Amino acid sequence: MNQLKFAILGLLLAIALIASPPFVQSRLRSAIRDVFTPGVSLASVTQLAASQQLRRQLLGNDAGELADQLTELRAELAEAQKQLRREQLARQQTRDEKLLALQRHDESHKPLDSPPLIVPQIVEARVIGDELAASWRGGKLLNRGTSSAVVEASFVLDANANLVDQGTDAGLSADLPVFSGSCIVGKLQHVGHWSSTWVPLTDKRFRGRAQLARLTSAGLIFATEGVLIGTGKDNCSLTKIRSTEPVSEGDEVFSLETPGGFESPLFYGTVTRAELTPGATHWDIEVRPALDPHSARYVRIIKPAVNERRMSE
Repeated sequence: MNQLKFAILGLLLAIALIASPPFVQSRLRSAIRDVFTPGVSLASVTQLAASQQLRRQLLGNDAGELADQLTELRAELAEAQKQLRREQLARQQTRDEKLLALQRHDESHKPLDSPPLIVPQIVEARVIGDELAASWRGGKLLNRGTSSAVVEASFVLDANANLVDQGTDAGLSADLPVFSGSCIVGKLQHVGHWSSTWVPLTDKRFRGRAQLARLTSAGLIFATEGVLIGTGKDNCSLTKIRSTEPVSEGDEVFSLETPGGFESPLFYGTVTRAELTPGATHWDIEVRPALDPHSARYVRIIKPAVNERRMSE
């Protein structure tokens, strides 16, 4: 009943406010606003404080939960990484074991390669100097006579050539290469029982099969073949290289003569001049020996020999 009275009273006030002059309406609105402003302000302040408190509570709880979740995620990620690493190591170990098993299988089923029948054998020799060579040729060092069968071969003693102190007693034979280090300095000419003559590669009597090679970033590239000839001076000439083949100064020259299957190429020297005259079918090539053959005091001779491993099988 009271609520109805208040409602009717409010309605009458509203009608009176509408029907009143404008200046009266303005004063009434100001009065009503002054009456209700403190309450509205208090309500606004109360609502703001409540919302801030609620926000602090909600955000505080969310931050704590979020921190806990991040900690759990970090722990799970670390564990996952450890597990992944263990699996990778296990897979790598499995691959290694399989590869090792395959290698063992291949080794067990690999056919045994028979060793070569002929192998290179190196004979060490000394170059006999001129004075000692003269005594050797003059028989001053062999004074036991022919009855003792100690006379050296006449073609060695009579020849006016360089001598080395090895012969057939060391298994040598004519035309075997004579080298110092990995460089060829000549070849055997006549072979006696204890000594042999040899021809330096700069001698006009020297002939040897040779092959050109060029040093590139990919390594040593072997090219065409020819014949190395001594000039009688301090160099050699490489012949039989066709004009269609590429040749330039600095190219290297190696021997093709490797008795007994000697695998390492033996070095002759370096191209110092390569000319091609108009209309020529072959190059004119000059080669400087890697070593001066006349300066050699200790040399080696490569000879073919029967592989003792094959003989013992």
